[in-house]
Amino acid sequence: MKFSILQINNYHYRMFFLLICLLYSSCVEEFEVESGDSENILVVNTTITNELRTQEIKLTRTYRFEDNGPLAEQGAVVKVIEDGNTEFLFEEVFPGIYRSVNPFAAVSNKDYQLSIETSDGKMYVSGTESLPSTTSSIERVYPVRMFGDNGKEGVGILVDSFDPSGNSVYYRYRFEETYKIVAPFWVPVDLTTSLEFVDRPPGQDICFNSRSSDDIILTNTNTLSEDRVTGFLLHFIEGEDIRVADRYSVLVRQFVQSRAAHGFYETLANFSESESLFSQVQPGFISGNISSIDNDEARVLGFFNVASVIEERIFFNRVDVINGLPRFSPGCERIAPVIGEGESIEEFEVRLQELIRTGSVRFLEEQRGDTEDEGSLVFVPRPCGDCTVFGSSAVPEFWID
Repeated sequence: MKFSILQINNYHYRMFFLLICLLYSSCVEEFEVESGDSENILVVNTTITNELRTQEIKLTRTYRFEDNGPLAEQGAVVKVIEDGNTEFLFEEVFPGIYRSVNPFAAVSNKDYQLSIETSDGKMYVSGTESLPSTTSSIERVYPVRMFGDNGKEGVGILVDSFDPSGNSVYYRYRFEETYKIVAPFWVPVDLTTSLEFVDRPPGQDICFNSRSSDDIILTNTNTLSEDRVTGFLLHFIEGEDIRVADRYSVLVRQFVQSRAAHGFYETLANFSESESLFSQVQPGFISGNISSIDNDEARVLGFFNVASVIEERIFFNRVDVINGLPRFSPGCERIAPVIGEGESIEEFEVRLQELIRTGSVRFLEEQRGDTEDEGSLVFVPRPCGDCTVFGSSAVPEFWID
């Protein structure tokens, strides 16, 4: 199952907003929503994995409806404790982002616990969690031409997975997609604001961009005869999306997690559906496995998750999957300014210079007329001649053409 997610920090203000909507559902007068004083709940977002790497923990606070976003929880002392004696310390590298001082990996047959001491001296701990015993592997990740839920045709990214031991069962997925962008009307010549031809700076013809998934993507095999995931749809991209305009790559990360972690994410995902906000049956506070030592009444939103992870990357070209479908176009109408009636050459040149100075166009060609004095300069909108509108010219280290 796949759900659109608002970040877990949104939970508190959405509950407040729901209450306001219910109280005022019979009113027709406009009103301003102000949450006033709201409960300040610590939000913990982390998954410790079996990868030998710098592990990361994100700490924030819930925020009011009228605030711009979550507040970073700064200055905390964070550590993960292995089997009650080995401590892995974390340091704050960005506001609210804590990374382990030394790389480490969760290993089988050991218990792990999260400990947090906030800057005001309050202590929070998680229950002990262990790494799921699993031999699950990703058999393949593959693209399929298909129709999406919106009735439009495009590319579906599917995954097959199998655990012959039958111990995995609960799966969560994340992915990072990277795509190539080719400027359709790039030329090696540029025109300056002084109307001089020069070589175009490098890096505007081919670019790349990356996006990470922001959905909770879950599935399980507990009702199947074997622990096998077959043709599970991770992601759908419409054929006219820029991401599949040329060449595309996706890195899929498959997490095998505990039943308790799966239940937490499933509840969170169900609540985060837009439809559920106004449904008659509302979940209560989403309980995780982290609690306050100092105050039994204090609430913490989050789950200290220990999971095994495996990843797989694929590449494909558009022509190999969805050739023939309408493709992305930024709208590349040719722009050829001409001298207006009563406009002098000097005035026209000033107008050309201003057009170039706006940065909204890129030079395409010079069309010659029948005589040396005749001709016109042709431009295209910047996205058609400069790919940096959509991405960066830096080629990712993993990229393969």
